[in-house]
Amino acid sequence: MRNKIVVFIIVLIICFSVVLHASTKIEFIDPKGDDKGPGVYTYPTNPIYVAGSFDLTSATIEDKGDEILFTVKFGAPVSFNWGDFWDVHQIQIYLDMGEGGHTETIPGTQLMVAPENAWEKVIFIDPHTVPKINGEIDLKAANLKEDIVLPSKIKPIGKSLKSTVKKADLGIEGEVDISTWGYGILMLSATGFPGNWCVLMRRVNEYEGDHRFGGGADGAGDPNVVDLFVDDADGSEDEKQIQYDMLSDYESGMDPEDTSEDKLATIKLVYPKK
Repeated sequence: MRNKIVVFIIVLIICFSVVLHASTKIEFIDPKGDDKGPGVYTYPTNPIYVAGSFDLTSATIEDKGDEILFTVKFGAPVSFNWGDFWDVHQIQIYLDMGEGGHTETIPGTQLMVAPENAWEKVIFIDPHTVPKINGEIDLKAANLKEDIVLPSKIKPIGKSLKSTVKKADLGIEGEVDISTWGYGILMLSATGFPGNWCVLMRRVNEYEGDHRFGGGADGAGDPNVVDLFVDDADGSEDEKQIQYDMLSDYESGMDPEDTSEDKLATIKLVYPKK
């Protein structure tokens, strides 16, 4: 009888652990219509850049045991015309796991992260092949290579990208509370023909063109980020202006290939509410 009770208790503990994992889900909301970077960015003129394509609407992060599922949603369906796996979206997710880390971002993002939000790992979600991505990282971001993590699986579906990341690839062993982390979720545009110092992201220029965003600078100081989650990430309208103010605090030199005179904008990550 005692053995049966012990077995029953063990089963209850296992079931409770499964339920606990299943309930670890974080959600962020972003206001619609703020896919303008610092408030003035305009889309490229080619019709493949459908209105709303880069407008983040929500993101969920779910603890799946040995993996974490990141689902990022936006305002227009994913398209499949010319990319290796999809067309134009590039998403970067910076993780502050509480151990201190980097304040620079992947080259070409053209942002800094506030020192109090320094990140340890960044999830890089891009439509190109793994060999091409790794080649770009080796060439342009070798100093960050160990902390740039590629998802083990990406599923583009509807107006979203679902990305599965192995905890082992994040350097995690055992249990972890993802609700204590900070998240910097950025929307950029991917390109197979980036600038000499950009890791597969599309530049923002002063004027829009067939495959160039407008509203930025022809130098290199403006952020190449079209949208991101800010503040409490609850979707309130005031978060639009918070984003615009944050991304507009930059200074750009005149030379698009010389970043030495640039002052980059600094962003803060978002943290789940307790």
